[in-house]
Amino acid sequence: MDAKRSSADVVVVGAGPGGSAAAHWLARAGAQVVMLERARFPRDKACGDGATAHSIDILDDMGVHFDDFQGKGARTLGGLIGSPDGGTFAADPPPLENGRRAECWVVPRLVFDERLARAAQAAGATLLEESSFAAMSPHDGGWRVAYADASGARTVDCKVVIGADGAHSAVAKSLGLDENSPRHLGYALRGYYEGVEGLTDKLEIYYYDTRTLPGYGWIFPTGDGLANIGIGIYVGELRRSKKKMRELLDDFLATTPAVAARCLGARMIGRAIGWPLPVSSANRPTVFDGAMLVGDAASLVDPLSGEGIYTALVSGRSAARAALQALKAGDTSRSALRAHEREWRAEAGGYLSSGRLLKNLAKSGTLLDLIVRKAASSVYYASRAIGYGLGTLDRRRALRSIVLKAIFQPSFFVPRRRDEARYAEGG
Repeated sequence: MDAKRSSADVVVVGAGPGGSAAAHWLARAGAQVVMLERARFPRDKACGDGATAHSIDILDDMGVHFDDFQGKGARTLGGLIGSPDGGTFAADPPPLENGRRAECWVVPRLVFDERLARAAQAAGATLLEESSFAAMSPHDGGWRVAYADASGARTVDCKVVIGADGAHSAVAKSLGLDENSPRHLGYALRGYYEGVEGLTDKLEIYYYDTRTLPGYGWIFPTGDGLANIGIGIYVGELRRSKKKMRELLDDFLATTPAVAARCLGARMIGRAIGWPLPVSSANRPTVFDGAMLVGDAASLVDPLSGEGIYTALVSGRSAARAALQALKAGDTSRSALRAHEREWRAEAGGYLSSGRLLKNLAKSGTLLDLIVRKAASSVYYASRAIGYGLGTLDRRRALRSIVLKAIFQPSFFVPRRRDEARYAEGG
């Protein structure tokens, strides 16, 4: 065989969380997997760095544990939410079914992604770093994938291709897909800061400006006295603001009441990095003849929070399982691979669709102010609100509750004097 040509059962393009998850489960089941990663680890990835609570069990199943990061990250145990009028509340979500406290991890992607890629390697996947996907063409009932590494042009023949190559997915383009329209696209910008006062074990989310809703700013502790601070905003609101992302980030730090005083002495380490957020409301196809898309390449970013790690892990695992079934049956058609879409929708589809509806509600500053006031006056509401945000409670229950209260208990949405008093007192 030509030294510049090889073969595998599956080629995974991209070694982020979705690609590494897919490669891990494929290799663990005995499939021959080649994973192409255009960079060399460790490499950075612009992100809020938050692996929320519903991701942890999947990571644990991959053999990835918080202690593996050797102190380069932070465990968080709850959240804080701020509203446009300056109010805030903080709480832990309800305990998990086994009684444990729900935890999230904030681990810089410089460290996080490499650990997941090594987990795929440990399971038996072949990781080719500094190997850039170039094209894919039908070949012998499968695909011939062309890529380039330091030695030049190469190819690998396979039966299935899994595109896990992010928001600007070259695999998706090869399959005939365009990038998301502005209606289904957001942008985020983050930097790492030192000198931020008052960091705790809470993930902080601030809906700080009615002009940019449902966009928000965040402060996530990353350990060693550092914080990942950023903003996320939809394209429409960004255009209407007539500001650049860096200006909006500076506004968030300088004008948000619960943030400004704490960040007076803060200093950014390195530079701010931005990235696109292809949200799931685009309903992008994820299954093709002999190919599947996962994570950001599949446009599976949560419309409410902008989170993508959980859906990348879920879809990477479902793609692996579908590929294994198809390879065993000798049928890698779109119909045979549709199990991928059925599985990720069964696990994360309700989370994403309810996120889309909640995102639309979050466009109302008045409603956000009221929710924060209610939560600040009630431990029960506060805990459940954080649970919905961190993925420990089914968001669809939140939507049903809002609808039922709007129909049968509209007075719930009218602030009471008792609530106002508690809110003014901070609790």
